[in-house]
Amino acid sequence: MYDLSYEELKKEITAANFKKFAADQVFQWLYAKNILDIGKWSNISKTNRERLSKHYDTGLNTILDIKKDPQGTKKFLVELADKHKIEAVLIPEKNHYTFCISTQVGCSLKCKFCATGRMGFKRNLSPGEILSQVLLLKKAINGDEDTYTGKLNIVFMGMGEPLLNYENLKKALEIITNENWLAISTRNITLSTAGILKQIRQFETDFPKIKISFSLNAPASPLREELMPISKKEKLDEILDYFRATREKRKRRVTFEYVLLKGVNDSLADARKTAKLLGGIPCKINLIPYNENKDFRFKTPSKEDITAFSDCLYSLGYTAIVRWSKGREIQSACGQLTVDE
Repeated sequence: MYDLSYEELKKEITAANFKKFAADQVFQWLYAKNILDIGKWSNISKTNRERLSKHYDTGLNTILDIKKDPQGTKKFLVELADKHKIEAVLIPEKNHYTFCISTQVGCSLKCKFCATGRMGFKRNLSPGEILSQVLLLKKAINGDEDTYTGKLNIVFMGMGEPLLNYENLKKALEIITNENWLAISTRNITLSTAGILKQIRQFETDFPKIKISFSLNAPASPLREELMPISKKEKLDEILDYFRATREKRKRRVTFEYVLLKGVNDSLADARKTAKLLGGIPCKINLIPYNENKDFRFKTPSKEDITAFSDCLYSLGYTAIVRWSKGREIQSACGQLTVDE
């Protein structure tokens, strides 16, 4: 059922002689109340509940394992119906929670520092498989029978490139952001992308208030092409020119994510080049010290070098924030998500 949009469900059940408002009832139980047992949908007749149960599956994907770090970050290993596996992360914050959600099984982009890319691409997630992660993590906060209703942030920074699964992501987001269903504010949602210009344009048209987080990771095109092969096709200069040209109508500042790799992109010269590269784009820069992985050659810079890089950007007029990733101990931080297939 989670793969169906509201209009698709309404069309199906109206054709099956349900009342027109039945689709509203179903979506309220599934998404607003997170009650998945059709037998408990008390404002629908017993006969109609039995009919719905025969035709629709409201079960969520299966959690195979949960790893937890000392700060409370949890990484969920989720098995899909076809036995592929993905990971999603629940991060406790002050007064709210953040969900890190996957959009693909694996990833085709093969960024040199990212464990997900080493998996290769298996397939896109369906809208329901994206939504299932959100519902599973909501239930996990307070236990299965007491779904969380407080503030949530969602970041599409899990496995995969979200914009390469755009139509399914869009379908899920329409339910996630609808005030009558999951009701998560667009202001509390961030989409991370390596840069697919055509889809960035479309995304900002469809969801102008959702924050774009662009994975920069280099002060110039040649190094970025080496680290992120997608940059050979999706040219960095063209994407940055787009951000400049549309700055007046953009609802939110662009965030540039910059993974700091020791001896690769962390020098003061790199900081100054980055400042010049981003000139004319209202933005903030998240500096992410590399989360080390035993299968990769890259190392985390020293704290002194990280601070110097940040201070340099600040002195040149940029908002630069060092983001020490949560969940490093359980391999759930930025660039660490991967599963054995």
